[in-house]
Amino acid sequence: MLNKKLIIGTLFVTLLLLLAIFVGKDRFSKQEDEDSKLSIKETSEMEISPLKESERNEERPQLKYTSNEFQAGMNLLIYGHPDMAEARKIFERIRNLGINSVAINFPFYQSDSQANEVTVSQAYTPTIQELRKIIEFAHASELSVMIRPIMDEQVFLSSNMWRGQIKPTDPDSWFDSYQALILTYATLAETTNAKSLNIGTELNSMQNKYQDRWTELIEIVRGVYKGELLYSFNYDTVSEIPSLEFVKLLDQVGIDAYFPLDLPDGATTNMLEEEWKNQINQLEEALWQQTIIVTEVGIHPIAGAYRTPYSWSFPDGTFDPQSQVNYYEATYNTWKPKAEGIYWWAITLGQDPNEISFSPLGLPTEEVIKKHFLKNH
Repeated sequence: MLNKKLIIGTLFVTLLLLLAIFVGKDRFSKQEDEDSKLSIKETSEMEISPLKESERNEERPQLKYTSNEFQAGMNLLIYGHPDMAEARKIFERIRNLGINSVAINFPFYQSDSQANEVTVSQAYTPTIQELRKIIEFAHASELSVMIRPIMDEQVFLSSNMWRGQIKPTDPDSWFDSYQALILTYATLAETTNAKSLNIGTELNSMQNKYQDRWTELIEIVRGVYKGELLYSFNYDTVSEIPSLEFVKLLDQVGIDAYFPLDLPDGATTNMLEEEWKNQINQLEEALWQQTIIVTEVGIHPIAGAYRTPYSWSFPDGTFDPQSQVNYYEATYNTWKPKAEGIYWWAITLGQDPNEISFSPLGLPTEEVIKKHFLKNH
């Protein structure tokens, strides 16, 4: 009997010891997690280190417009995992040019033009955590944020196709997949207080035929995100806008304004303005009943680039920064009375600063931006 009691007592003590070890280990693990979270939070706050109001007033020039008055915007294109220090420097730089809004563009993918699923890429799509940090940096630089996922076209190029020509074999499955993707970014937009979410860009072949799915998408996103919604139409489908029912459910209509301006090299600002007016006058009057945001517009600093403003390369082109200057000036003068915002295309994160691209940074075009977007400049 004594032996049995001794055995039971020993087992009971052993269980208590094991329980104490387990509880202690669990508490330690939780504390480690809390310490880790605290460390991340402290590091995050140190990285952002927002300026005091008095310092902001001294160091940053005054803006001509708030983002509620007019979205003086710039597109930032991110492929892969962003260099946060570079992002912050860019945000400060464009804010000091007078920019008050930034569109955060990043890619998603599908396997081919007939695929029924859209996906993100571990290599090329920034993570939600990275995007959250990017948005925090933008806000710290007093920039409002548009979140703008864009379908990448690389897999289509070998077939001489682009995102505006996709034809999924099962459109409902495609929309189910696309809706799940957009809802992820709608949640991000809501939790980061982003000003707007772009729910689609230049998906020409999917716009008219599947209006019920766009309506459904907008209604579902509204249940998650309380900010502004827009869709970006390519310049060659702008004529469709007044006839699309789902447009009425949007807060703004985006236009990617790559209208070809058929002018010779060396066109003056006045010549470009007249050609812009010719393009705009061809658009239906009903379009101007919508709230318009020019979500993309810009050219390379190449002579005559305004003839094919959508081109990404000009291998035989002649470097001509004045061409970009005149184009920005004419574009602003023509579109400002018609639109609630203009987002220049684009600065690419991680790009060689010496590479000739759409970016206006480091070029005389910066002075055009300052002229129109800074107060007392």
